[in-house]
Amino acid sequence: LKVNQDTVGEVFNNVHSIDTRAVETQVLVDNGETAVLGGIYIQENRNEVDKIPLLGDLPAVGAVFRQTRKVDNKSELLIFVTPKILKESLASN
Repeated sequence: LKVNQDTVGEVFNNVHSIDTRAVETQVLVDNGETAVLGGIYIQENRNEVDKIPLLGDLPAVGAVFRQTRKVDNKSELLIFVTPKILKESLASN
């Protein structure tokens, strides 16, 4: 089983890159049982600025009218796979 996650990445020389994350595995699972695949982690760090328009841009006193905060997001993609074996009479329809 192979699963890919493609996203638009950064721009270099006016060309968008494609970020690819993939999970590939071989696993034995009984009929109707669930296998969980993991390991695709995404970490995002950014700074967000909230400000009062115009006042937050003023030199010297602008800092009083704006707030900057650091945002750290971490997430994991989990894939749940439940195989089911179909009877031959159902599979041929």
